[in-house]
Amino acid sequence: MASKPAFDILTTDCAELQGLLAAHKTTSVDIVEAHLAQIERHNSNGLNLNAIITTTPRDVLLSIARRLDEERAQGAIRSPLHGIPITIKDNIMTGPEFQMPTSVGSAALKSAVAQKNAPVVDMLVKAGAIIIGKANLSEMAGWKGFGITTGWSAVGGQTQSPYIIGGVKPGEKLLGHTTPAGSSSGSAAGVAAGFSPLALATETDGSIVQPANRASLYGLKATVGLIPTEGTAPWSSLTDSIGGMARTPQDLAALLGILLNDTDFSDSLTGSWEGQRVGFVDPTLWTFVPFICDPDPVLIEQQHRALADAADIIAKSAGTVEQPVPLTSMDELVLDGEDALDQLWNHDFEKAWNVYLTGYKDTDIKSLVDIVEFNKKNPDIALPSAYPGQQLLEGALKDTLSDEIYALGVKTIRDAARVNGIDKTLSEFDLDVIIGPMDGRIPTIAAAAGYPVGTMPLGYSSTNGRAFGACIITGAGQEDKILKAMSAWHVTMTKRKPPPQLL
Repeated sequence: MASKPAFDILTTDCAELQGLLAAHKTTSVDIVEAHLAQIERHNSNGLNLNAIITTTPRDVLLSIARRLDEERAQGAIRSPLHGIPITIKDNIMTGPEFQMPTSVGSAALKSAVAQKNAPVVDMLVKAGAIIIGKANLSEMAGWKGFGITTGWSAVGGQTQSPYIIGGVKPGEKLLGHTTPAGSSSGSAAGVAAGFSPLALATETDGSIVQPANRASLYGLKATVGLIPTEGTAPWSSLTDSIGGMARTPQDLAALLGILLNDTDFSDSLTGSWEGQRVGFVDPTLWTFVPFICDPDPVLIEQQHRALADAADIIAKSAGTVEQPVPLTSMDELVLDGEDALDQLWNHDFEKAWNVYLTGYKDTDIKSLVDIVEFNKKNPDIALPSAYPGQQLLEGALKDTLSDEIYALGVKTIRDAARVNGIDKTLSEFDLDVIIGPMDGRIPTIAAAAGYPVGTMPLGYSSTNGRAFGACIITGAGQEDKILKAMSAWHVTMTKRKPPPQLL
């Protein structure tokens, strides 16, 4: 039987692990073993969280960990993540050396191995992070159909939230109150459950921040275009980006720093609201419509009260609060009377996926058409009764949007979300960041702008215990402002709690 680790698997962050490593109280080998043991206890056993699709073979992991321990003993520390395990969303390519497929949750790609690592994976390897496994997700990052935000995939099954007793309810709506949210569902559930202290994930619209919100984590999607997305399953270059999830802003800053060419965010981690100017939107204007999630009046009131309390704390902690501040509504993101983003994504999807599929070594799946046909021929595994649809994929194959209308759509969303949206509000009120409820479409406004968006833990539903958080946005390339606000939030707000079921 393995000895008890020198740290709490559910609460110890990367910075604390580095302290234990530096003090010779643990090793990277011990850290890897502890996290593998937790995955064994609760991924396919115990709570059956289904957060991890596959892990790097144990002998490979331990070989990497031993080498990093030897480097440490020689005084060579690559980065703040040296010797620290991290999960990678299974739509991000990992090369043959990790002996894991990159399935994107699709049965058609269940055994498909990438030719090489995505650039973001190489960045983490160079920094000494240990890729412990691939996280489950909403299949094809949500494009398969009805499982768009529920965290279901044909390969990984249904991701469960470690905060919800009894798991996802049958027939749950897109963002129903028991779903872990998606598409980066396994990434979030895994960090919350102690499968790794950190996760690398992707987001088009809410795919990082919504699951992180449901797992009581700090999550951040970087400005579109700042981090290379090569080797990551695409929706559209207009809105796709990379980011991560962690239990603390410090860990999130360490991860983002590596991905942003070794940017040092330490000066932003002040832990203080002094000098920060924060705008709060009217929370009553930002909530999910009923077809996405049944309204829970008790939770809505709880969220509004928690946001009001947060604003009071900031104002009393030397910060400046402006409220309510306006923000572009979803009604502005319209093209020819229909959702503009949906049309633009639909136009980009097939071409982007056909390029992505060239990154695999040996697979019969060469195009989006091949995936659609595979699903039709294998409905028992690819189109089960709970998630039978692939309308989104089939719709992408029928796209007829002209280049002229596409350009108009791009201008529409950028003008609405940037010029007349986030930029306008930040400028008029002289703000650093804008905060609002996470259970709403604020991440979609950030996606339309191509701007960074984050989430911060705020509370736990008195109805069923699920976590909820606050959404935070700012202008292009200003991740430092989000991290600065997160660091103050972490110090001054109610502390996040690990999942009670795992205590």
